[in-house]
Amino acid sequence: MAPQIGSEAPLLREVAEDISALHDPDLILTGLVRRVRSAVGCELAYLSLNESATRTTEIQFSDGILTPEYAAIRMPIGTGVLGMAAAGFMTESADYLRDVSRLHIESVDEAVTSEGVRAILSTPLRAGGDVVGALTVANRTAGAFTQRQKETLVEAALIGSIAVDVYNLRRRLKTQAEVSKREIDNLMSSSEVEAIQLRASDQFSAALAAGQGTVELLEIASTAVRGRVTIGDSDEGSSPADSANSIPLDAGGVIQVSDADPRLVQALAPTMATFISIALLYERAIEDARHFRESEVVERVIEPARDGSGPSVRLGLQGTGSVEVTVVEIEDPNARRAALASLRKGMGRDAIAAERRGSIIVIVRSFPSIAEHLSECIGSFIYFGGIAAAVSEAEIPTAYAEAARLARSMRALHRPRELAAKASLGVVAFAVEGSGDSAELYVAAQLGPLMGGTSRDQRLLETALRYLDSQGSVSGVASSLSIHENTVRQRLERLDQLLPGWREGSRSLDVHIALRTHAVLEAE
Repeated sequence: MAPQIGSEAPLLREVAEDISALHDPDLILTGLVRRVRSAVGCELAYLSLNESATRTTEIQFSDGILTPEYAAIRMPIGTGVLGMAAAGFMTESADYLRDVSRLHIESVDEAVTSEGVRAILSTPLRAGGDVVGALTVANRTAGAFTQRQKETLVEAALIGSIAVDVYNLRRRLKTQAEVSKREIDNLMSSSEVEAIQLRASDQFSAALAAGQGTVELLEIASTAVRGRVTIGDSDEGSSPADSANSIPLDAGGVIQVSDADPRLVQALAPTMATFISIALLYERAIEDARHFRESEVVERVIEPARDGSGPSVRLGLQGTGSVEVTVVEIEDPNARRAALASLRKGMGRDAIAAERRGSIIVIVRSFPSIAEHLSECIGSFIYFGGIAAAVSEAEIPTAYAEAARLARSMRALHRPRELAAKASLGVVAFAVEGSGDSAELYVAAQLGPLMGGTSRDQRLLETALRYLDSQGSVSGVASSLSIHENTVRQRLERLDQLLPGWREGSRSLDVHIALRTHAVLEAE
């Protein structure tokens, strides 16, 4: 069955509603496995969580399991069906005990025999790029699972990962509150702290249960601390004074507090961080569920099966003709998700947009000023982008590879907020167009003394490129590299020794092209 854009996912919506409505984290994951068992149509469903210290995954929540031995299975990661899923691979066995391709554990096989389980299907649960566990279904009769059952389980794992995050967040809330209480004992009495935390928790919980999001929770937090509470993308590079008013979020980013009562901020920091993280994760889950098929389509069309097998994928975009593939790199994950949401809102049904391995990919039918339109959607973010055309859907993988290469090149050339086509590289495109060996020979001929590969060589290469890009501005180089102007001058003197005449006349053009070509080749 070809993936279709815009299809609804009732299972995902139901679990997302549980996340916001249920206060007990155990009930969220218990409800998840029950809904999965029903939606997939299997006799058993269970969720395991990974333990990094022991390199095992242990069943924590289940529905349909009859024996305590099976419910307590702890599987070494990388073994059996469950252990392979916990290692990051969707795994299936039509008849597990007879499946000699699996690495079996005697005690686990005994539990499987006692439970009467035959067929098992398991998929990874991921959070923040890491595998945190596995979501599994099983039957007491042998037989392969259908494609639809597999798709349903993968969809459930998408929001199941969010549910696990919420589960862990709420479990940590009590510990965080206890730590905070000890820290502020000298500022406020225990009864005062408990009353403040309880009142805030009740308000946050009521807001989540009513379906409210981060905007409403930030308003509640602002009132509670008698100041202003906002969400920031990152706490990196801030001063100690700024850090004192920043609270890290488990969902990524930080809470930034200003003009508030410091005693209230200290008392409520863990409570605010936990509930606002839950709201962020919930909103992301809904967004991911809404666009789940888009992500699947993008994955399929940019990396089709090597043997050509499998059903064809339809883009679902209106019109015919060529398409444009855009790759956008944004370092901060919160900013990246916000940019993706802006692109989806701005482009609507005219485009397919998804996040993949730290980049945003947009596929759209060609129309005039497409790059300008895309740039308007993400103009408020710092990004590096590339865009390439595919004359047919079969050429999309090639266009994607070119767009990704251009995005990396824009980063290497320090050219943000630009969706670069191949022509945007200027003369450098001609330098790297043909044989890679020819380009490397040209770079070596111009920059030979700097090709040693040492960290000092890299610093000199970057300084030279910034210097020529800025038309010889020492202050501009110092500002862009965050170093002192005297350091820039010292590097320039060293460059003068190694590359005589590199700043003058036609020699400067040759060196400039070589520096840009080297940066592009390094980004490949």
